[in-house]
Amino acid sequence: MPLISIIIPCYNVEKYIDRCLESVVNQTIGIDNLEIIVVNDASTDNTLECLKSWESRYPKHIMVITYDENIRQGGARNIGLQYATADYIGFVDSDDWIEHDMFEVLYEPLKSHHYDMVRGKCIADKYQGEKQIDNSERDDQCYEFHKIGDFYIHEVDENRIGNVGRFGGVWSAIYSKRCIMDNEIYFPEKLAYEDNYWFCILRLYINNMYIVDKIVYHYFVNIESTARSRNASHHFDRLKIELGIIEEYKKRDAFQYFEKELERDFIQRFYLNMLHIIFTKFDYIPDVYPFLKKVVLQYFPHYRDNPYYDKWDPVDQSLLDLLEMDTEEFTIEYWEKIKEAYLKAFGYKK
Repeated sequence: MPLISIIIPCYNVEKYIDRCLESVVNQTIGIDNLEIIVVNDASTDNTLECLKSWESRYPKHIMVITYDENIRQGGARNIGLQYATADYIGFVDSDDWIEHDMFEVLYEPLKSHHYDMVRGKCIADKYQGEKQIDNSERDDQCYEFHKIGDFYIHEVDENRIGNVGRFGGVWSAIYSKRCIMDNEIYFPEKLAYEDNYWFCILRLYINNMYIVDKIVYHYFVNIESTARSRNASHHFDRLKIELGIIEEYKKRDAFQYFEKELERDFIQRFYLNMLHIIFTKFDYIPDVYPFLKKVVLQYFPHYRDNPYYDKWDPVDQSLLDLLEMDTEEFTIEYWEKIKEAYLKAFGYKK
């Protein structure tokens, strides 16, 4: 019986998949303790042939599932979850790679205590080069969360934890399969920013977590990736994702316990983060602000009364001030000035 099921969604990654799988099959925890589920998401290059070759080399440990319709990473991960048999789940993106001891390091705390999530850190890399990573001064942390009603909500200041690396997406951790499946937590399909949705729902059910102050994951800085592309319509998927989170919170009746926290998070991700994307990933100003303003004021008309309001930095507060102004009269030139001031405040260069 494997200890960890690793789910790897793949779409047109023939250039990167060997590097990824090489790092997974050579884990120090031992391949016999891993179940590697690779989902070919309707690739149009030679990805499937590469995956079949790996499956033939490791028939007892690698399972290749191919899907004829592209349902993006969220859909591919959902498929992988249906096949997973281990008690813990891990995700790896197919153009990334992992440290040789990632899963041994993440599983070690579970030998003495149950955790719903064990999380490590990541580093962004442009290529897989030989580099020395100093993990000598570790400051691991464990958290037990108090249950309120049917849910938990964790307030962890990740910037103050440890001294190496940074936290990544859903892929730098392992999760209790029971926690995921019992609470029916699945990824949105055919949308970008699916990680945001999944983790926002999962966090309501995480009883405890262990944070390993060690870099275990290498996030490949791929200029061709979805996340880094400019002027792309899929960036607006973020809005659909955040509205989906709100509706799911309502469905699960989470607002009665964490209204102010969930309001804060929605405004941050739906409004402030979307403006950040517009200012940093678009060469023009998309006509989306009226929609942002309408939705925020519709859901949270009294956002200024939120006790977390004063904790936003001055730049974000200036963007929040726009909600009180008649922005319909703002010209493109005026928005360009706002963008220029925003980029200058955060040190972006033209």
